[in-house]
Amino acid sequence: MLIGTMPFGFVAGVAAIAAGMSAAQGLALSMLSFSGIAQLIVAQLIAANSPVLVTIAAAFVVSLRFVMYSAALSPHLAHLDRRWRAALSFLMTDQSFALTVKRYGEGGDKRHRHWHFLGSALTLYVSWQAAVLVGIVMGANVPAAWSLDFAVVLSFIAILVPVVKTRANLAAALVAAAIALAAAGLPYHLALVVASIAGIGAGLGVEALHRRA
Repeated sequence: MLIGTMPFGFVAGVAAIAAGMSAAQGLALSMLSFSGIAQLIVAQLIAANSPVLVTIAAAFVVSLRFVMYSAALSPHLAHLDRRWRAALSFLMTDQSFALTVKRYGEGGDKRHRHWHFLGSALTLYVSWQAAVLVGIVMGANVPAAWSLDFAVVLSFIAILVPVVKTRANLAAALVAAAIALAAAGLPYHLALVVASIAGIGAGLGVEALHRRA
């Protein structure tokens, strides 16, 4: 998974400098937000001189998926105290969520699996910041022919493929992909949110039909 994540972080660092941010600003954005998609959107909007409120709103919208992630993990983490839950919520990413859901789906004692969540999330956090820092240092000196932005796509493919194990999973993935493409023109990257909701609905529908059968 890091094979796709590290180039993604590198691209985020390059984008921050290309948008006119200083090295300190780019690194602070990465360390405090820890969301690759949000970082790229913020960099794009800063480069376009968008109003601050529009920039914050766009980052908020694309981060709404974390509400769904939290709802999925809350039954497993409800026994933890507030400090644990706050730390894990800050460190949560698409990658750590996928790894954690897979881990909790395995049999056996699940009481201490939040340590697996913490370990995977911290590994991703440190690796991401290192990749962003390299991107910031190199700035905009990366040839466009390298097409490093495709690393974003590879990163999410690496997340998706291992967890598609049932018809419901496959239906959710296919419907979400189709809706994301069809709604790509929506403002503020709302296609991501719309596709996520549609994918969840499709997955639940297929699962309900399977149970009836």
